[in-house]
Amino acid sequence: MYRILALLLAIAAPAWAGSPAAIPDSGRHQAEVSFQEFATTWMGKVRKLEMKNRTKPTVIRSAADPLLTYRGYGDDYSVELQPTGHPQAPYLGLLRYTEHVYSCKGIDAIECRIASTIPITEIFRFQYGRWNY
Repeated sequence: MYRILALLLAIAAPAWAGSPAAIPDSGRHQAEVSFQEFATTWMGKVRKLEMKNRTKPTVIRSAADPLLTYRGYGDDYSVELQPTGHPQAPYLGLLRYTEHVYSCKGIDAIECRIASTIPITEIFRFQYGRWNY
């Protein structure tokens, strides 16, 4: 009787468990959530850096008005999580955003425009439960 019950359980267990795609990977989900939070914090720091850059622009002297430049960053960013296959650092997080170089006429830096745009990809590793640069 116990053998029949064990055999029935062995046959039915995979059906109860669902397909492998239906089983959530809680480690990956936690890494995705934590990387999204990390990226939000990182972009907040980048925006503070832009404010600092704007208050201390690089000044290029010319015969006419001086030209001021500083680095800024776009508002949009995207994140991507990639498994590494290594238990010590199971995931890499990719953070993509845009860096702008602003050019301003005059010493007051009121009239500024984007002089160039550079796509940035930052790569972070998830190790010992936290994201590292």
